[in-house]
Amino acid sequence: METVRFYFSFRSPFAWLAFRRLPLALGGLPVTVRAVPVFPPPGFPNDPAVVPAKLAYVMEDAARIATAYGLRLRAPTSIDIDWMRPHAAYLHAADKGQSQAFGEAVFAARFGDDRDVGSDEVLADLAKACGLEAAAVVAAAGDPGMHARVMEGMAAALGDRLFGVPMFIYRGERFWGNDRIEWLVRAIRRDLGMAVPDLAADPLASPV
Repeated sequence: METVRFYFSFRSPFAWLAFRRLPLALGGLPVTVRAVPVFPPPGFPNDPAVVPAKLAYVMEDAARIATAYGLRLRAPTSIDIDWMRPHAAYLHAADKGQSQAFGEAVFAARFGDDRDVGSDEVLADLAKACGLEAAAVVAAAGDPGMHARVMEGMAAALGDRLFGVPMFIYRGERFWGNDRIEWLVRAIRRDLGMAVPDLAADPLASPV
């Protein structure tokens, strides 16, 4: 079975939208997803947060799409927190089989409720909501071993030429952005010999 590497970050509202949609989009297709949490290091050159007009547009556009998906998006008060902690906690949740539930809970707390998802209090609350042991999740957030695993994922991202999230890697082909999920699905269907729309005949058709 082919694997789709899915790079995401709890810092990105578009990663939230993709995190929610991807399992639905890939449902029924013979692929597995390897979700890899990452976050931009200091001085990251492609950071939209350092361009005020771009950051304002990102939040405006993400809120428009979130509303269409039935989600409520609030611009977080703080752009940055201690990003290592929620991403390390996510890996613990994934180890316990709760990756989707915990990931969605973290995103909703960050972009729906404007909570500091790196704090012990919030991580404990989210753990309980997902049926996880709160103390274990908080411990994982500060565990050097879990931090090393996050850094391993970020090193892999460099090898995949990651420059932003969400990004999906399928058979070496990169798809960047929530709005490229349809193109990812199209590529998978194509490789399986399944029908895809003829966009040359109808450029306005959906990719799938």
